[in-house]
Amino acid sequence: MLRLSARLRPGILGIAAAATAAAASPAHALNVLLTNDDGCAAPGITAVRKALQEAGHRVITVGPATNQSGSGGAYAVPDGSTRLVIEPLAGSAETFCVHRVRPGFVAGSVLNATNPDYLGSGTPVDATAMGLRIIGPENGFAPDLVVSGANFGENLSDSIPHSGTVMNVLFAARRGVPAIALSVGVDFTEARTGFASTLATIPRAGAFLARVIASLEARRVPGQPLLPAAHPLSINYPVVTGWKAPAGVRLTVAGTVDSFTTVYKRNPDHTVAIGVGAPDTEPPELARIAETPAFLAGHITISPLEVGFRPTPTAREQFSHAHRELVKLAP
Repeated sequence: MLRLSARLRPGILGIAAAATAAAASPAHALNVLLTNDDGCAAPGITAVRKALQEAGHRVITVGPATNQSGSGGAYAVPDGSTRLVIEPLAGSAETFCVHRVRPGFVAGSVLNATNPDYLGSGTPVDATAMGLRIIGPENGFAPDLVVSGANFGENLSDSIPHSGTVMNVLFAARRGVPAIALSVGVDFTEARTGFASTLATIPRAGAFLARVIASLEARRVPGQPLLPAAHPLSINYPVVTGWKAPAGVRLTVAGTVDSFTTVYKRNPDHTVAIGVGAPDTEPPELARIAETPAFLAGHITISPLEVGFRPTPTAREQFSHAHRELVKLAP
């Protein structure tokens, strides 16, 4: 699980406190690479693009061709069996959709299942990689920031490894680009009616993101990046239902539990049904600072993430001391 190191919290506290101010300073124009996991034409990415452009930023959008929620960090591996096609989205300038095809694909042929050389949509990380490695350089566009979202559904703590939205910003961060993930909650009671409350909330979340970026820009030291590249942010915005607005903004860390549990049940036909259950309880030592309890209480949560996979020097020394015998095993 990704955790916030203690040494980072004071700086992040200042960032998020400023982000909650009623009137943040206007942001200077930034180059923003916008991506997601819900698809290049999804409502969330469209609303965020509008909010960023209205704030004065230049935005290039690169997303998977179709909804790829739950893809995590999957990407097209270089085994010679797959190529990527980047297709401009009709009617939307500087918006691109990423598809996967077989090597025999003929340029200009149809990008759907009627084509035997069409494999399907690119993944979220495919899209982010194309933005950073292909679309950006081809357009003289060096992103100051990668934004992923707004995702349709919260991405909290235990769900982070499964989230293409969050994996996008971790992918960007590991390549030295500051990044922010934005996710908007869902009310599962609206599942049969299309999640109208989430759709209504997304523009508000996009406007909040623009204010966060303006605040970060106002605090930025000249010549320094908007955020430390190694510590992207994950913002979760609760769904607004009726008159009820978010309770405020909380500075949080990724905890150990999600906002719901996934329930599995064996059916008589031997398939397994997948349902939604009540959330688990966060351990007491994390309950005050973890994002899930704050989100469930109606707060917008802002959590910095840690992209490094290396243990601390102390943890490495403890492991090496406790398991010296491993180096003696036969190769």
